Amino acid sequence: MRTLGKGSALLPNILWIMADELRASSIGCYSADPCSPGWDRAVTPHLNSLAAKGVRFSRHWCNSPACVPSRCSMLTAQSPERLAIYSNEGAWASYPVPHVAQTFPEHFAANGYRTASFGKAHLPRGYSAWQHRDSSGSGMNVFADAVGSAVLKAIVPRGIPSPVGGRFPDDVYYPPDAVTDNALDWLANTGDQPFMLRVSYLQPHTPVLPPDRYRARYDPKDFPGHDLPRSEASRYEQLFAAAVGGPELTHAQMQQAQADYAALTNWLDDQVGRVLAALDASELAENTVVVFNADHGASLGEGGLLAKVVHAPQSQRIPLVIRGPGLPAGAVRDDLSEAMDLARTLCGLAGIAPDPAFQGRDLFYEPAPEMVFSTIGQGHLGASASSAANVGTWDGGLGWPRRACLRTDRWRFDMNVRQDGGPVASENEDAFLADSLEDPQEVRNLARDPAHAGQVAAFRTCLLDRAAAALEPAFVPQFSAAEVGEFAPPKL
Repeated sequence: MRTLGKGSALLPNILWIMADELRASSIGCYSADPCSPGWDRAVTPHLNSLAAKGVRFSRHWCNSPACVPSRCSMLTAQSPERLAIYSNEGAWASYPVPHVAQTFPEHFAANGYRTASFGKAHLPRGYSAWQHRDSSGSGMNVFADAVGSAVLKAIVPRGIPSPVGGRFPDDVYYPPDAVTDNALDWLANTGDQPFMLRVSYLQPHTPVLPPDRYRARYDPKDFPGHDLPRSEASRYEQLFAAAVGGPELTHAQMQQAQADYAALTNWLDDQVGRVLAALDASELAENTVVVFNADHGASLGEGGLLAKVVHAPQSQRIPLVIRGPGLPAGAVRDDLSEAMDLARTLCGLAGIAPDPAFQGRDLFYEPAPEMVFSTIGQGHLGASASSAANVGTWDGGLGWPRRACLRTDRWRFDMNVRQDGGPVASENEDAFLADSLEDPQEVRNLARDPAHAGQVAAFRTCLLDRAAAALEPAFVPQFSAAEVGEFAPPKL
């Protein structure tokens, strides 16, 4: 497979477009995959076109279903267990980051690249991955600041709390448009140096407030609301649903939230279209690798769940599309892959030797692993299910656990591994086993089936061994508005 980097002095540019809390199944080209439910499909012609011209990875998984640990793991190509960043508390003001690992944008800068990021960052203290960074348009309070809370008609669950639905008037500049506008200004003045540009959107993460013209395209009555297939959910998922308040939304509210999420995904797709149109109109396109991905997915009412923080496919599966010189057009890869693979993959496409610390694999030159892993939650004494809202405990008043997951070509297995500052008690492990080939929606729990006892025992040992070897922070700060900082729930 030819790339401009390997065996050539011409380094390819890299344009990386990143979404936040985007479930892969909401993208048209992903909607027919076996683990996609179908009802959540948005109109996404630009992403569909990108996939038709590049390589789409259909079984791509984040290494932690929450913003901070996923982003940190992706940028450093190191697991949460190596970084001691397990949840969004990792970005709190006084969180004791044990060490700051090198990110792959820094590695590219050291190899001659000019690097810049526009939009959301959300990394732990001490991380500065980019030579130039502009976060304009990526805040969570910009909507109410622009028009006032009442205008938004926000649907706010009790336990997030951040709008899972609402609207934004068309006659006011939409604040997230600034991410695209600023990135396009930078792209028009790149110079001769090879560049790595990330365009990083908060959307469709909460607050889900699409512009009215997009909202009008989606009738809430076309969405299932609470009428979704029942699953044999783990206790972890049941308690998280109760903590965020998803079951308390009315059927009509849930339908509207689902429609608004699709509308915001539609808006995101149009931003992708704007960025790609500018690239394709320039003289840069033929020597540019384009990447589209997300940090994690989102639940939209499955079992009453909202937001992320679970390992169900709607939350852990993420999109990955790569277009570039020498890569096949319209290819679909269904081999096991993970978010950490991005660093080594881009190094391979650029012909740059990866940092030896980078985990993952080069998706085009190295074989698939037997397993990929994901971990979420600090598991410290008194931990809450929602770090931003400080709500949600385990049964009996115990702290919210850390939960780990492994996936193979066939199986998903997840369980609690740490709770209240130590190894979890066996009675609180709450194991979940799904046969992802026979049950692609992963609604049946086989963990207590005697026929699978051997599988459960082997996977359990694997996850507990990883947890025992994991790096832990010296302490986890107490919740406060000052600690949470800019990613506190929106002021409504």
